[in-house]
Amino acid sequence: MRRQTLYGVLGLAVVAVTGLGGCAQTVDKRGYLMDENLVKEIKPGVDNRASVLAVLGTPTLAGTFDEDNWYYISRTQESWAFFRPDVVDNKVLKISFDQSGNVKDISRVGMEAAREISPVSDTTPTRGKELGFFEQIFSNIGRFSGSGPATPGN
Repeated sequence: MRRQTLYGVLGLAVVAVTGLGGCAQTVDKRGYLMDENLVKEIKPGVDNRASVLAVLGTPTLAGTFDEDNWYYISRTQESWAFFRPDVVDNKVLKISFDQSGNVKDISRVGMEAAREISPVSDTTPTRGKELGFFEQIFSNIGRFSGSGPATPGN
């Protein structure tokens, strides 16, 4: 009897340890993985678009209204099991170019510039008739004549 209890306790311990192993913290790095040595190679007034592209690669995004700005964005998140991930680090490297395509300025922005936004949950009303459950089911009864297959243009 004692041996069965010992096996039961050991089995329960194995299940508990296995279950807790699935709750390990995960760290996700997303976006551009910045290499500081490569970033230091970019010099304002010396480099141009082609050399930045060769050293750093394709930017995460280019300016929407001003294509003279390239952005390299990286984010680090930590998450536990099924909980919402927490943003631990957020880095943005902005490279500005002048009219001739040469690097004008290099700037960085970190977590201090991040802002929490909450989207509005309202919905846009659409025009038209809202049908109830039974109207949706029975609305097509009698609308079609059973005179044969439909032909284009009818």
